Amino acid sequence: MANYAGILQTRVVWKDAFLAVGEKIRFDPSADVPPSENEIFRLWNRFNERVGEIEHIEGSMYGLCLLSPDCKPDDPFDYVAAVGVSRAERVPEGMTVESVPGGLYCVVTRRGVIDEIGAAFRYFWDEWLPQSGYVFRDGAEFEYYDERYRGNHDPESVMDIWFPIRPAQPVPLENRIASAFVHVTDLRRSAEWYSRLLGLPVLEERLNGGPVYWFDLPGTHLILDTNAANRQNPAWREEMMPRFMLPAADIDDAYRYVQAKAEPLFEPERHGALAYFNFRDPEGNALMACWTAQPAADGEFRAESPVLPRIGGVFADAKDTRRAARWYADLFGLPYEEESAERPIHSVPVTRGAALLLNPNRETSTPLFYVETENADRALAYVREHGFQVADELDGFRGSGFVLLDPDGNRIAVAQMNRPAS
Repeated sequence: MANYAGILQTRVVWKDAFLAVGEKIRFDPSADVPPSENEIFRLWNRFNERVGEIEHIEGSMYGLCLLSPDCKPDDPFDYVAAVGVSRAERVPEGMTVESVPGGLYCVVTRRGVIDEIGAAFRYFWDEWLPQSGYVFRDGAEFEYYDERYRGNHDPESVMDIWFPIRPAQPVPLENRIASAFVHVTDLRRSAEWYSRLLGLPVLEERLNGGPVYWFDLPGTHLILDTNAANRQNPAWREEMMPRFMLPAADIDDAYRYVQAKAEPLFEPERHGALAYFNFRDPEGNALMACWTAQPAADGEFRAESPVLPRIGGVFADAKDTRRAARWYADLFGLPYEEESAERPIHSVPVTRGAALLLNPNRETSTPLFYVETENADRALAYVREHGFQVADELDGFRGSGFVLLDPDGNRIAVAQMNRPAS
């Protein structure tokens, strides 16, 4: 029987996107040098002396293995000795910023000296992965070091190795909010309101008589929709208006997949390089699945407002948060985390962009989404100065801020977030 010494635990988990700053080298694993003496060991010695130069440290240490899609076991790869950060503004000379998207991982926890680390890799590749129902995916493979790690030569040192994985049968819906919707009555009035809030110019070419106006915000776009075209369809009902859009790899595969898990509201509609359908989650929220041949790129903005042109999170009503969390985990092929579902507002894992937040129904209506600010007091002063209608303060949320009413009475939150450690 194979010897996988030191393996303490293996689990499948989701990790949200994170930022790390560190020093990078090109490493050749084919060299016959033990981990306690190789180039990675020397890199960590150099980096540990410079960690104090890094700003906004948030979290512990990462040993990032940046593998190309066609990388073979003994091929050279980029390795980064890094530390988690909340943001990367002034990166020390000779260092690099790595942005790792959210994803599913197999986490192997091991105990032992660093020269025995190979057992954890053999265990993952030879024992766990072949019978797991998952396959290895493109992405960063990384070592995670926290207070459990006592040093390379201490046999009681504990560390985690994170292997990027995905289900062997790919899910045709990505767990990412591509766009958030606001349903409006007067497109120009709403376009001007949201542009003024975010400090952006109104783009007249997008007010060309069509039913929508859109903002190519980073991560998650914003679509203002009058539903004028939809209301010409006798089968259309107001309850079909979606809260947000999920990207679909193939619209027909997505439709067949959703049919087994939810209530489709209509069959896929096709408009050239675009196809979509709407469906309803068990809590009554209408959602859209959308395929497009050429997804719109994120815009770059120089905004003149303390309310940032960035959607931080989109809300979905949930009468039963645990039931909704379990359903969304199943929809996206993710592990269900009971502890996370117990929180007042549950965050469904997303690969990038706005958070998907399940919020229990309360006395006041749930905001459609929140946009971010770095200073809630400045943002509040700005909206009051410019005549926006403030409804109330945010309640029961992991940040500070307030709620606005747009021209149609839609509730839009502005939040300064308290970010968790990486």
